[in-house]
Amino acid sequence: MSQPKHIFSVGLVRFVLMGILTLVVAACRPQAAVVLPTPIPTLTSVPRSTPLPPLPTNVPVGKKDSPIHIIFHPTAKLKSDSTAVADLESAIEKKTSLVVKIDVVDSDAAALAALCASSPTQPTLAWLSGIGYIAANAEKCGQPQLLVSRGTGTSAATGQIVTVIARRGIDSLASVKGRIFCRIGNTDLVSWLIPSLLMRAAGINPEIDPKTIKDYAGSSDLVSALASNQCDIAAIPDASVKELITDNKSVSSKVSTILSSVEFPYSVLVASSDIPLSAITALNDEFMTLSKDRQLKTALSELLDQSTLVPVKPEDLQPLLDFAATTGQNFAQLGN
Repeated sequence: MSQPKHIFSVGLVRFVLMGILTLVVAACRPQAAVVLPTPIPTLTSVPRSTPLPPLPTNVPVGKKDSPIHIIFHPTAKLKSDSTAVADLESAIEKKTSLVVKIDVVDSDAAALAALCASSPTQPTLAWLSGIGYIAANAEKCGQPQLLVSRGTGTSAATGQIVTVIARRGIDSLASVKGRIFCRIGNTDLVSWLIPSLLMRAAGINPEIDPKTIKDYAGSSDLVSALASNQCDIAAIPDASVKELITDNKSVSSKVSTILSSVEFPYSVLVASSDIPLSAITALNDEFMTLSKDRQLKTALSELLDQSTLVPVKPEDLQPLLDFAATTGQNFAQLGN
């Protein structure tokens, strides 16, 4: 009875194995590829290329399309029939091949603003006062090139030194607190602006600390007011001290000097970094030549009131900048 069961089991196993083998062979047989219908392409518009804007090209500095601007703040208003500007522009172009445009402004602040607004498309040089140069340096608007010199021989000078004077018995600038300070006006460089900086350097507020501020017509009037006790402290050009005080015995016994400032340049030519060195050198040389030319020095004098011009380096003006640093003033604000 056991043998038939064994035979049946073996047969069943063979049947199952044959079925599995059949399925495997069928699975391995290559299948026919299914061909899908090709989609109909849709037409799309091809965008046309838009031409790029032309790249900007650098216009050489000192040419007709990019003239070099030179800013002047004359010491006196030009006459209506003055040809100084046109004569100088023509002479500079003829000698240097540089096209320049001379702009005359009515204040040192305007000259400073123009210099600090210099750009590669509007390169600028400006003639600035000593205080204007301090501000230009603080704002990093340019480098000094030339100084105006006035006078001849031993009297030649490139700037003004201010001396603070007082009636006898007052021996320091700090004594201005609660006293009468006299000046020519609130915009006068020698009698007010520079003394104000001297006061600030000494820790004095020139707007608040003096008891009273009086205005007079000129330096000689200030000295007379001190000698007659109408004023306590004032300031005059150092060059005038000998004539107005030292050599006048009736005054020297009543008025004394307290201290003197550093030299403040009459006018400094400052060039922005937008001007190539070769152009700056050519303009410096030409200005020096113009200041000596028999005819054109008169035209230049209408703008600068110079006797001559002298070269200057940044280190030459460092004492001025060192003094400015002691005043606690933010001169960079002027450049803005």
